[in-house]
Amino acid sequence: MPEIIAWQPNDSSGHVLRHLAAGGCAGLPTESTYELVGSALNPQAVAGLRRLAPQDRPLPIVLSDYRQLFDWLPLLGGAGARLYRRMGPGPLTLQADAGFVHGLSSRLPAEVRVRIAHEGQVAVRWPGHPIWNELRQADLPLVSINLGSGSNVEEFAGLAPADALLVDAGATQYHQPPTIARADQRRCQILQGGGLSRADFDQLTMCRIVFLCTGNTCRSPMASGLCAKLLADQLGCAPSDLERHGFCVESAGLAARMDAEAAPDAMRVAAEHGADITSHRSRMVTLEMLLGADYIFAMTAGHWYTIKSIPAADMPEPRLLSPQDEDVADPIGGELADY
Repeated sequence: MPEIIAWQPNDSSGHVLRHLAAGGCAGLPTESTYELVGSALNPQAVAGLRRLAPQDRPLPIVLSDYRQLFDWLPLLGGAGARLYRRMGPGPLTLQADAGFVHGLSSRLPAEVRVRIAHEGQVAVRWPGHPIWNELRQADLPLVSINLGSGSNVEEFAGLAPADALLVDAGATQYHQPPTIARADQRRCQILQGGGLSRADFDQLTMCRIVFLCTGNTCRSPMASGLCAKLLADQLGCAPSDLERHGFCVESAGLAARMDAEAAPDAMRVAAEHGADITSHRSRMVTLEMLLGADYIFAMTAGHWYTIKSIPAADMPEPRLLSPQDEDVADPIGGELADY
């Protein structure tokens, strides 16, 4: 029977680390179910986990934060990267090639490298429980496996090896294994369902493009409408179907009056170029919108500096819409030619 200890902040992690350093494995709570973890520097511990894990899946490497994702998968981009950036720790295991042979995997013992990879891919996992944050302080690379069930320590004890150390932190949040996804180049697909729903997965992996101006009635709605039209033409779909293809194009203003229609001349000129912005309604930009964006385009240097000054580390670098870094002047109150 595995040894079970009650989770005590800061104290339990020291006990776990000593057990892992001695070559043992530990059962720890996550947001999904309890998971078995071992030191990635210990070939015997990894071999034990490999025997318990599905043979057709790579062994997940444990992440401590978003930036560590690129230590292990240095070439990861697109949907796979934005999935973790937006979600943070949660019910997901992601497997990919993404240049892992050039990442920290290359520094692991040779016996470990051959056991964690499968068909040229490795997996990463960012569990969501405070004990994992405590373990991070030791800077010890970890490998974990999900045994398929065990939303409380009593259930998990029947699945874990007899020499494992289990940390009891009560029932987990999702009561089901994490979703397993695979990133291929810039796309991402679900391989096995779990705690992360398909709807949430689609929202988290969607490419979001945001255009910003002042009042959100002229420049930014015209830009978003034209961008949506160009994207739809490339994908062979209607602009209304872009989300089904993984794209969301939106606009906002830094000083917008809420729920105003686009200016009549803006609608007219957009329509002449094949874009329909008649249903547009103005809105103020929000921090949530900026943090969720993949691309942010500003109309003027003033807009750019305002967004740039926001102290948000994970916000994408804003760009000026003009390739020549020129301001796009506000046409409000001007002639049709200004639009």
